[in-house]
Amino acid sequence: MKKLIILVTLLIVVLPTACSRKPKRIAIGIALTASYHPAVKLAIKEINARGGIGGVPVELRGMDWIVTSQFEAPEILKHASEFSEDKDLIAVIGHSDSTSTLSAAAFYNQQRIPQIVTIATNPAITNIGTWTYRLCLSDAVQGPALAEYAVNDWNKRRVALFYVNDDYGRGLAELFEKRVDELGGQIVSSVMHRNLLAEDDRELIRSTLAGFKKGQEPDLIVLFQRLDAAKSTLETIRELKLKSSILGGDSLSPADFSAEHAELTEGMRVSQFFVPDLNDLRTRQFLKDFQDLAGRAPDYGNAFAYDAVYLVCEAAAKGGPTREGVKAYLDKLIQHQIPGHGVVGTFVMGSNHDAKRALHIVETRNGTQIFLKTLQIN
Repeated sequence: MKKLIILVTLLIVVLPTACSRKPKRIAIGIALTASYHPAVKLAIKEINARGGIGGVPVELRGMDWIVTSQFEAPEILKHASEFSEDKDLIAVIGHSDSTSTLSAAAFYNQQRIPQIVTIATNPAITNIGTWTYRLCLSDAVQGPALAEYAVNDWNKRRVALFYVNDDYGRGLAELFEKRVDELGGQIVSSVMHRNLLAEDDRELIRSTLAGFKKGQEPDLIVLFQRLDAAKSTLETIRELKLKSSILGGDSLSPADFSAEHAELTEGMRVSQFFVPDLNDLRTRQFLKDFQDLAGRAPDYGNAFAYDAVYLVCEAAAKGGPTREGVKAYLDKLIQHQIPGHGVVGTFVMGSNHDAKRALHIVETRNGTQIFLKTLQIN
């Protein structure tokens, strides 16, 4: 009996210590293009300066994966496998575009790794599995919202559309076109092209725009393109001296693009996820610190990357520094509709794992983006 009492006493003392033992390492996988690495580094520097997670510094994996524009399928599989095999890794942040995110999400869900999507907007992403969560708005929200803004608020009826032939452009264009039609507008032209424009793409875009010059111009030209293709399209629009108004999707929202191509983007309105609240002390500090680190202002991709790192670390601190702990905390946010806060603003994670947050419209004037309106999102 004495031996049994001693054994029970030892278990009472030892078990809590064993269960609460700190992990030796905590890591987060980064699957973002290199342009968003500064925000990730800034966030981790701040978090580790405050003690990391329960006294354990947080490490980053994948920072050697230097992607400048497009993710390649073999690289996606290689790094996703490395993330999965790393037992210290508690979540993956990324990827930076819809195509690569869709390719990787199935693997992360199969391996039960929480995935925090920052700026990939294709609606299907969060349908792949319950281990994927998205911080930005889905195109299921953005597409109809932009159509309603164009037709109802901006009073544009005849609309021409140019979009990239990938999971971002096709999905956004389809949803936008459908809503324009429902609202009584007319899509007078819909041109799909490659992301990296070949000569036949350029000729198709030019001939379509030149045709507007000969006939009746549309009220609005909508660009669901990436930056290089948009620059080429805008150059042709300006060369032909078309008078149509121009609206761009979120991929054209970086302020640097407006500043570097002030003449091309003058008067263009774009969908903007990140309009900094300068009344918020934390946001002001982020803007300053990012400028000091990167030598430029942060765009929406960097702001979401910064918030994603903080969200993962918060989940690990409150739910446990494991993949299961991170997921449990994120699911708790959904179940109880607990608001999240970051430099991008306040959001609530929906039951579909997509964040519900504000969408803004800005207009370029003399190279500077001027806030016009926050769209009401249902």
